[in-house]
Amino acid sequence: GGLSSVSRVRVTVVDINDNRPTFYPVLYMVSLSTHSAPGTSVVKVTANDPDAGENGRVTYRTLPEGGSNLFTLNKDTGVISLSRSLHGKTNTVISMVISAEDGGGLTAPVNARVNVSVVAGSMASPVFEQGQYFFTVSEDVLRGTAVGVVRAGTKSGVSKGILYSISSGDPDGYFTVDSTSGTIRTALPLDHETCVSLDLEIQARSGSPPAYATSHVRITISDVNDNAPTFLPSSSESLLLPEITKMGTVIYRIQATDKDSGHNSQLSFDLISAGAAGSSGQRTFGVDRGSGEVRLIGSLSYESVPRYDLQVVAKDGGAPQLSSTFTLVVHIQAQNAQGPTFDTLTYRVELRENTPLNTRFLQVRALNREASGNTGSSPASSSSVSYRLRPDGDAAGFGIMPDTGWLFVRSSLDREVKDMYLLTVLATSGPGGGGRTGSATVRVTVTDENDNSPRLSQERVFLAVRENLLAGTGFGRVSATDRDAGLNARLTYRLLHSDRHFQINSQTGEISTRLALDREQQSSYQLVVVVQDGGTPPRSATGTAHITVLDDNDNAPNFTHARPERELLLQVRIEGDRSVIEGYSCTRRKIEYVNTYLNWC
Repeated sequence: GGLSSVSRVRVTVVDINDNRPTFYPVLYMVSLSTHSAPGTSVVKVTANDPDAGENGRVTYRTLPEGGSNLFTLNKDTGVISLSRSLHGKTNTVISMVISAEDGGGLTAPVNARVNVSVVAGSMASPVFEQGQYFFTVSEDVLRGTAVGVVRAGTKSGVSKGILYSISSGDPDGYFTVDSTSGTIRTALPLDHETCVSLDLEIQARSGSPPAYATSHVRITISDVNDNAPTFLPSSSESLLLPEITKMGTVIYRIQATDKDSGHNSQLSFDLISAGAAGSSGQRTFGVDRGSGEVRLIGSLSYESVPRYDLQVVAKDGGAPQLSSTFTLVVHIQAQNAQGPTFDTLTYRVELRENTPLNTRFLQVRALNREASGNTGSSPASSSSVSYRLRPDGDAAGFGIMPDTGWLFVRSSLDREVKDMYLLTVLATSGPGGGGRTGSATVRVTVTDENDNSPRLSQERVFLAVRENLLAGTGFGRVSATDRDAGLNARLTYRLLHSDRHFQINSQTGEISTRLALDREQQSSYQLVVVVQDGGTPPRSATGTAHITVLDDNDNAPNFTHARPERELLLQVRIEGDRSVIEGYSCTRRKIEYVNTYLNWC
């Protein structure tokens, strides 16, 4: 009878102890002065367990083979404190091994190690130039890009012999720090939408045993406009609108989101098309640019225009600007409509591309509401109803059986040409279809087959990289596209033959060095790159990367005829106003230069 009720059901997922506690970091390195007093907090070890309640409660203990009576461990907090004087322990390293166990009895797969360097009271630890550093890097930079530099020195200003490392804050290894220069570089592809910022802890150490200092580095990953707007819950919708609806009524509110941030995520909406109704539809409906509200701004007439296909584009504020299109099908309901009623206003169906012709894929059904007035028995009947498709552009590829309502494929489907069709099915009552008419929309989504191979943007790409760069430095990308969708368009990259000098990121196609290159040994390389999609069976394409190694001034001049001890023996003969040096003559005014040259040699 059309009445309905709604009830909400809440399902609570109860935790089981299926996760072990995990230490991060695994190695802790600190230094203590022999003047440190008992009770001094040394370091805090941390293990995380994602389970809940007692299953996620972690306790710590020192293993017998890796303990020390000089320190105590708080089993609940993981804080290690000095319990005795360090007198007589100067220039030693004390190691402890810590285990973690959750409330369900599971232990950490890898124990933590704590190394405490005991330094003389007069020995000064390194001092960072800043207690905290702030750097920003764009999410689209190549691997190996320098992000910033941290520096430390002694109190006397000496920075030589200080080594740097990342002690915590980067469990996934997005960044590395050069141990001697303190330069922080990217080590993995970055994604602002996955990780907006990281707080690294950088350690500087000097001396033996080492004395340590710590500084905090916040790296902000800035956004680039790499996500188009998406609509919720889908990119199309249908609704039934009575022709007596008042002008100014909001008939629908488009909801869209953009995973980018800032200006890149600010959306605006524009009505770009009103379908078969032409320009009259844009005079009948309007869209608020800011809110996405679709409003009726003109009058409706079922006899004139029974359906509107509105297309609304959502644009973001990025540069370059990205956009997506939403389709809203509006069926106009006549004021005194008594035509057949379909069992749903919108049918949704998926068809694979390349579906054989004449394949039946959906049966629609409409009930004749006029039957009740004629027979006095059943309130509605599907008898004496005939079906047809409204003859618009999308209907050309499909047909419908007028008696049964079965829809079938009339022409070949190619998702890469068109991936969605909106069909209007008309049901007419009475013998010969002479009665009233009802309508419904059929939304046909064409799903993908892996019928396209990947295509490289360039089959031959020419790249250049400087010699002597650090291993892992990215210097170029190979890019490809695939006209398919989903897994069939998910591309992975690899080198046809493994190479000890270069590697390629399987997801991004970024090429980076495996080791420092030497132009004087080899100045150019050729790599064959294979890009493969995720289809079954997969398709692939190959291309060639031509790499030129650029020169650094890393070689001093060498005398061509010098002996191993770097001496040149020259015979000089003076003949009048000329001198002869190994067969090369010069004027007298150059003799002074020659003498100087000989003395220098």
